[in-house]
Amino acid sequence: MLPKLIKTWNVVVDGRSLAGVAEDLTLPELTRVTESLRNAGMLGPVEGDLGLEGLSLSFTLTEFNEDILRAWGLFGAGNIPVRFLAAARADDAEAPTDAIEVSVRGRWKKISHGTVKGGEVAKMTVEVPCTYYRYRLNGDTVIEIDLIAGTEIVDGVDRQADMRRAIGLVS
Repeated sequence: MLPKLIKTWNVVVDGRSLAGVAEDLTLPELTRVTESLRNAGMLGPVEGDLGLEGLSLSFTLTEFNEDILRAWGLFGAGNIPVRFLAAARADDAEAPTDAIEVSVRGRWKKISHGTVKGGEVAKMTVEVPCTYYRYRLNGDTVIEIDLIAGTEIVDGVDRQADMRRAIGLVS
């Protein structure tokens, strides 16, 4: 059994494909904030869960893209949708292709035009702090996180629903 490798990918920003323009993309890391606790009667420390760290995405383009530049300074923390689409397949005989989609919403935090040199490709890098994250595999949502709404849905179960209910945000 061979691993499923990403064979090809695309990034779509606000409905516009960057195929042929996007050089690379770094997806958000899902990281829990924890604090080591060793209180009375405990044999050793336990990591206490304090929520999630911030989410961020970045991508590099091999052009100074006008649409990306025009989105600079848009109002709203989660106003710009970015989608990563990928096709993954193992090199086994007749292995099916998985469709991977990671959708985020955020806004541009930083646009870097890097260094420009004659005879070399000029690149533009964009950093995006995200307020929303969704990972879909073959159309099924595996993980969906909305930092503003306080939802953390994994395999259809909202793991934060009881917390929101306890503070009066849902009935």
